[in-house]
Amino acid sequence: MTAATATAPLDLRDVHHAYGGVEVLHGIDLVLKPGEVTALLGPSGSGKTTLLAVAGGLLRPTSGRVRVLGEDIAGLRLDRVARRVAFVLQAGSLIPYLTVEENLLARRVVAGYKITRADRARAAGLLAAVDLAAKARRHPDRLSGGERQRACVAQALYTGAPVLLADEPTASLDRVRGRAVMRLLAEHARETGASVLVATHDERALDLVDRTLTIEDGRLLPP
Repeated sequence: MTAATATAPLDLRDVHHAYGGVEVLHGIDLVLKPGEVTALLGPSGSGKTTLLAVAGGLLRPTSGRVRVLGEDIAGLRLDRVARRVAFVLQAGSLIPYLTVEENLLARRVVAGYKITRADRARAAGLLAAVDLAAKARRHPDRLSGGERQRACVAQALYTGAPVLLADEPTASLDRVRGRAVMRLLAEHARETGASVLVATHDERALDLVDRTLTIEDGRLLPP
């Protein structure tokens, strides 16, 4: 292991994962660099969502190793993983009984922090960036599918985690809003040094990413 990979935000080595004895990831090697956005392309069923879930600790690899900031994710408590990895999930991560703004602030409340004006200002800025400033006080069931998707992006960005994993974050968005979300993710990576991995079918905004990888049948293709 080199010094670079020892401190990489995310480092997967020979990762395999199986469902019910059927292997869906076959020996994945992947290192993410700070400040970069990597797009992961591939057809439905190719393993994109499973790879993100394993990379972020939602699933354990059948074999292989996943390191986040140099530490094996298998040995980290869930709260420590949550501080290092943020998700934008297809299924959504919004708490239904909280407003959109409260969903962004929820993690700080759970951690025991008092919400300050600066916290609210940061949340407001992110909601404005995803064109949801006017919907901040609404609950998720009063949002469209695309609005909920954008709220999940803002929620993930608000965490400030050094690794952000996004599963089809532009799937329900038109071209303009899809590009706006990808641009926001790219700006976040550059400004904070975070590593962003985006699983996507959407090739309309690939000019905004730093690197493109393709997965087929659970295997990363050579770049």
